[in-house]
Amino acid sequence: MKLYGSVTSPYVRRVRYFLLEASISFDFIDTLSESGQKELRSRNPIWKVPYLEDGEQQIWDSHAILDYLSKKCSWSIPDSLQNPWEQSNVLHAIDGALDSGINLFYLQKDGIDIQKFAYLQKQKERIGSILHWLVPKIKEHSFSSKPIFGIAELYLYTALDWMQFRNVINMTDLPTLNVFLTFWEKKENLMNTLPR
Repeated sequence: MKLYGSVTSPYVRRVRYFLLEASISFDFIDTLSESGQKELRSRNPIWKVPYLEDGEQQIWDSHAILDYLSKKCSWSIPDSLQNPWEQSNVLHAIDGALDSGINLFYLQKDGIDIQKFAYLQKQKERIGSILHWLVPKIKEHSFSSKPIFGIAELYLYTALDWMQFRNVINMTDLPTLNVFLTFWEKKENLMNTLPR
């Protein structure tokens, strides 16, 4: 099994976390290297990570990869949200915030002043809207009344940790999310997949 990606990608980190938790061995192809990027582009038409190869099976998108791995190994990260539609909304909201954050990060890295463009301001405001929408859904350390590190928590943790790592958001206005990050940060396979 081969996983293509970068150690800084929060989407790749979700998959790396799953593989470590499920004790599935895999080869990691670093797509930040020239050879890794070339190999990715020759195999995956959308050129995005994570990208998983398992024999002849090729899968891109972290949601699809996690679904595939769950079925393959008959193990999955638990659902902390019992309503599947609420969980779907939470996961897609987190991805929406993350996608906006990634856009802002790379455009700023290319020297674009995000203050000058209404579209980019909208991306920044979308992140804030989503994070404020998520805050009341968190019950201390989880979306559940019990401290479960489920799939929604994995998505939120990896998104927030990446946004903090890349200075996309200021967490001082979000104490609930700071508490959430601090509570889970010593979890073994979160530490083993740090984006640093």
